Amino acid sequence: MSHGHRHLTENDPTFTAKKRSTTEIIRRVSVYLWPYKWLALATVGCAVLSLLCAFAFPRLTQYIIDVVIYDGQTDKLTPVILLLLGAFFLRDFFNSVRIQVNNHFEQNVVFDMRRDVYGRLQRLPVSYYDKRASGDLMTRVIEDVNAVERLLIDGTEQGTVAIVSIFGVLAILFATNPLLAGVAMIPIPLLAIGAMCYTLTAHRRYRKQRQASSAMNALLMDNLQGVREIKAFGRERHEDERFTDRAEAMRQGTLTIMRAWAFY
Repeated sequence: MSHGHRHLTENDPTFTAKKRSTTEIIRRVSVYLWPYKWLALATVGCAVLSLLCAFAFPRLTQYIIDVVIYDGQTDKLTPVILLLLGAFFLRDFFNSVRIQVNNHFEQNVVFDMRRDVYGRLQRLPVSYYDKRASGDLMTRVIEDVNAVERLLIDGTEQGTVAIVSIFGVLAILFATNPLLAGVAMIPIPLLAIGAMCYTLTAHRRYRKQRQASSAMNALLMDNLQGVREIKAFGRERHEDERFTDRAEAMRQGTLTIMRAWAFY
């Protein structure tokens, strides 16, 4: 009985997913974005507009200091203050719209992906389930879908905003003081090298953390299903030790990722 229970809670050690390039993975999953392309464009558009409104703050503040205060043109203070309030309102307005649109976008994509993953699992042969723990499959449907969704949606939006921010700030810097802008760009090569090193080594860390999470969920799911057998044979202490080992592997995997991110 103990041997049979162990078979249910262990993943097949011979199972290895087919290695695919990052470009191929993105190409395969990006098809879920196309039906909602207008929501995607609206999300990115609102994020960019909100960012552009935020760019107005330092310029208007500079105008107040250089013109209104330094030159004594106090009659221009009221219009500039109104412009600041308008920029502040528009920034928060576009950000609010972005959050609402992005949530609809995210949930639509997650729904489609999760439905297709479940449909695929329904069509797989029974022999596939003989070698896979149910908890591992739960991880694929729930956690993996959420991870892919964050990469596709949040990554695209934040990446676009970051690019616009970089070029926008550089344009303002070079227009204001080219020499100072050149000095400010000195650390950029070091940042680029650091980003490349982190990106090239991140896959290994995230894969290890994902495997630990899958193993822990698999053990938890199967032990909950077989809790009567565990209690009947007095295996509580043994299973508690096994779960502790899986949880510790998950903790160490997560801490490894956080340490690398903190160092970067």
